[in-house]
Amino acid sequence: MGKAEFRFDFGSDACTIYRALLPEIAAAFPRSRAALSVEDGVLHLIVDAEDIAALRAALNTWLRLIKVACEITRIR
Repeated sequence: MGKAEFRFDFGSDACTIYRALLPEIAAAFPRSRAALSVEDGVLHLIVDAEDIAALRAALNTWLRLIKVACEITRIR
């Protein structure tokens, strides 16, 4: 099993990004699980997977989703 943890300091945008990503937590990823939380402007992401390939795939997805959400907050 593999596990990865990330912390992103988004400041005042952290809650907006968190809310944008919440629906993805319910998405079906058969070999991995993700948890999101936000505290004091920091978004926390924890991804657990059954194997390294599943971890890589899940991280590619989550990091891309976070990047897009972050970019969108800068458009306003």
